[in-house]
Amino acid sequence: MDTGRGTTDDPGAKLKLLEQELARSRSDLDASQKVSARLTEENETLRIHADRRQWEAGFRLATDTTPGLIWFGGADGSVEFLNTQWCAYTGLTMQEGLGWNWISVIHPEDLPGLVEHWGEIIKSARPDEHEARMRRSDGAYRWFLLRCAPLLDESGAVIRWYGTNTDIEERKRVEQALSASENLSRGQVEALKSTLDALAMEPAADKLVEHVLRIITEQFGAHSISVWRLDLGSGMIGIEMAFEDGRVVTSADPRFAGIDKWLPMEERWPWPEVFRTSKPSLIEDIRAVPAFALRDRLLPMGIITVLLVPMFVAGRLEGAIGIRFVEKKVFGAEEMDLAQALANQVMLMIQFARLSTQTRETAVIAERNRIARDIHDTLAQGLTGVIVQLEAAEDANLRGLSREAGEHLDRARRLARESLNEARRSVHALRPQVLDDSNLSGALAELFTKMTEGTSLKMEFAVLGAPRSLPPNSEENLFRIGQEILTNALRHAQAKLFTAKLIFLPGEVCLDLHDDGRGFDPSSKNDGYGLLGIRERVERIGGQLVVQSSPAKGTAVRITLPSQEA
Repeated sequence: MDTGRGTTDDPGAKLKLLEQELARSRSDLDASQKVSARLTEENETLRIHADRRQWEAGFRLATDTTPGLIWFGGADGSVEFLNTQWCAYTGLTMQEGLGWNWISVIHPEDLPGLVEHWGEIIKSARPDEHEARMRRSDGAYRWFLLRCAPLLDESGAVIRWYGTNTDIEERKRVEQALSASENLSRGQVEALKSTLDALAMEPAADKLVEHVLRIITEQFGAHSISVWRLDLGSGMIGIEMAFEDGRVVTSADPRFAGIDKWLPMEERWPWPEVFRTSKPSLIEDIRAVPAFALRDRLLPMGIITVLLVPMFVAGRLEGAIGIRFVEKKVFGAEEMDLAQALANQVMLMIQFARLSTQTRETAVIAERNRIARDIHDTLAQGLTGVIVQLEAAEDANLRGLSREAGEHLDRARRLARESLNEARRSVHALRPQVLDDSNLSGALAELFTKMTEGTSLKMEFAVLGAPRSLPPNSEENLFRIGQEILTNALRHAQAKLFTAKLIFLPGEVCLDLHDDGRGFDPSSKNDGYGLLGIRERVERIGGQLVVQSSPAKGTAVRITLPSQEA
């Protein structure tokens, strides 16, 4: 009995039992905590998934009621959801567009570039955008901006891709119109410069006509050109020459042998339309007009479309040119204006060729210089203003300022029309329209305003003293000088400020012009018609010219007319 009590009451044994019980309790607690933690983790996962499903349900509801094309997809780029607007636009159901089936609505020409770009985006895991044409439910394609952005987890891995497709068709049309207008205007300027160079350097007058016809052929991508003259006595039109195979051939050339080279001015012919309206006319398909000998010559050459453009001399309709094409063509208003401007150059060169054989050499040189100056001072200067406005429109459009871009386009169109009108007046040997409508002060003010409107060049113009009338020749030359100098400031000087002062003093009249641009060396050789033309004009009106300029110091020009001119 005593031994048993001793074993039970042994303190060491009791301590050991207590430690064993405590260890079992701790093990049970750890197990309970692990279960609890696992349950908590599973509940959190379930909650996250439930929240995500709830968020996605809300996202789908929101995107279906949003006026835009919205989608989301997996980390591999495959589409998992398309909103109602996307499906309505394309005409596909969501099931038809899921995965990679959405590429079926992309224009075939844009698809390879889009697929390649989309692959790069997926690899980069960064937001990006791309432009492509999407097919509408009616089969028409429109330009869209495709934007996408990834949803990343804590480690930076892509969970999902979200994107929007925004219709940019109107913006693309504006961009294309801007590009076409700018290219057209640059083409006009280049054609004019080339003609001026030929006028200055080509000794043979008949080669000048060939030069201009070559420019027109290259500018329009034409096959060849015919030149027609109107015979008022017989009421018929006849072919005078053609530009074929890179050279001019006259109607006496053997290739025209045995062919009736005259057409009657009857209603059944397309030609009378040009001479009735004095405007360009298009024969879209010469196979559809009544047969005539020259047409039967054109058909074996592959000619299909002919653009007919009238030519004038001193306000009289003298003939027309036929620009030939081997495919059907249509032309916008700007291209028609260009064709008319170049046709006027053809007529000028034909007239000059005649003058060269009918007048003394000095008279020919004077007339050639007048023609060169008139071309330079009307179309070339006006088109410089057009290009400035088109460049400003392009910049505004790139910055998303569509209203400002439209305003610049309107100014460019207005300047182009006015330049063409001035060129016509020049052919008719008339003074600038603005001088007929106003005095020199008003004409210069209007000119400076129109040329600098919407540009970065600040313009300041002042009239000092009591304005008075000047001889018409003096007013016209001062007007053209101001136009030339401002054009140089706009295109070459990179100036920020242009100031002009017309000063009426008791014994003289002064025109002061100054810009803060990059300047130039007045003593350097200048092969253009800029400074040389200004000097000639000043000499013609008996004035004095002072030019002060140096690199990076701007340019100051003063023209002074003596008292007898005043």
